[in-house]
Amino acid sequence: MKLRHRLALYFALGGSALLVTSRVATVVSFRRVQEYELDRGLRARAREEGSAVAMVGRKALEAEYDAAGDEPDPLEQLVTYGALYRVDGTLVADTPSFAHAPALHELGIAVTQRGDCFDFDFRGSTLRGVLVEVVGAKEKQYLLLAASRRDMDADARQLLAVGWWVLAVAIPASLVIGWWFGRRTTRGIEDLASSARRVAEGELGVRFEPGGARDEEVTALASAMREMEGRLKMLVETERRFASHAAHELRSPLAVLRGELELALRRPRQGAEYETFLRDALDDTKRLANLAENLLVVARSGTRASSPPLEVLSVRELVDDAIASSRARAPDAPPVVVEGHDAWVQGARGDLVRMIRNLVDNAIEHGAGAAPVCLRVSRVDAQARIVVENDGPGVPEEDCGRIFEHFHRGADARAISGAGLGLGIAREVAVRHGGDLTLDSSADPTRFIVVLPSVTAASRPPDGT
Repeated sequence: MKLRHRLALYFALGGSALLVTSRVATVVSFRRVQEYELDRGLRARAREEGSAVAMVGRKALEAEYDAAGDEPDPLEQLVTYGALYRVDGTLVADTPSFAHAPALHELGIAVTQRGDCFDFDFRGSTLRGVLVEVVGAKEKQYLLLAASRRDMDADARQLLAVGWWVLAVAIPASLVIGWWFGRRTTRGIEDLASSARRVAEGELGVRFEPGGARDEEVTALASAMREMEGRLKMLVETERRFASHAAHELRSPLAVLRGELELALRRPRQGAEYETFLRDALDDTKRLANLAENLLVVARSGTRASSPPLEVLSVRELVDDAIASSRARAPDAPPVVVEGHDAWVQGARGDLVRMIRNLVDNAIEHGAGAAPVCLRVSRVDAQARIVVENDGPGVPEEDCGRIFEHFHRGADARAISGAGLGLGIAREVAVRHGGDLTLDSSADPTRFIVVLPSVTAASRPPDGT
């Protein structure tokens, strides 16, 4: 069911419930007011009639009530039932309207009800009566005065009938009004939904402009959807660019590997020659595996997959693990020197080791080789700092702003093996851990600085763990 139809239905149901509740409350209040006025009149009339009976006796009830006169009392016209009873409930006298009224117990009335107003049935009619004691009579007697409820109940039924007619007219009217309000409210949402369907079909660049009334909520939703569409467009373009760069980076080493294998199979060769070809193929395979691993890391960095468990880690241990991993891949690389004091950070061990290893590999590849790569570890202002330096020629000024972009390689670095992913991955790891990676110098020595939040001494694991 559409929202505007639900709104119309809710509007009609709510309005109807309100009308019914108010009508019932009105009828109940009306009946209570009528009963209150009738009871007050009955008690007043009973006191007058009791005094008359005490003075003249039963003759006060044997005559019809006289309703003649210029301005007859409405209560005198209404109160037409009267009967006088002894203490035992037997009848002494009654009005002609009662005509041989039964005993009190036959009417279901007890002497203990005197002074209270109550309803009782008499010959198919419902009467409202009051029982009072006659004060001043020779013997103890009780006077019963009653009036018919017919007119009062008829007024209440008529008022209730009018309410049902009002409800019958109000329901279709509230449906129409509710549908109009629902249509007015949902017009902008329907326009946004139509634009969203176009985006889902692949049409990027759709303008989310709701029609109709510019409600604050609809305007906020349109703004959020425009932001979402812009983000989606950027992600699609990034994905396409990533796929294009990945295919380009994979094509070159695959072409080299294929050429080497075809050359090895072009004619029979000696064992030493095959060993040379296999070693070259193995090197190319390692480069391909490293590239595939980096591509997988970049692809996962854009998702919100479950993060690895965080640990309190020694920065010196992370540096040692990163250097060992780098040495395993390039045993003949220049030496790496570690200086400074230890610091402690909280993070994922594998990600932090990869970050430091990428910086070490980058320093080795781009260094002149005359001096060892230097790593300095320190703790400054509750921050752990890792500085990586080499003796390379530095980063050209035009590349400083793009050095951390994926697949970016400077003009002087394109001859070096690599896809331009290492520094970008390292910076993403630092940012995910609440820190950052910056290029401190574009001249000799080239210096990269990692800053990570350092944990307090209380968070460090005990010695030997």
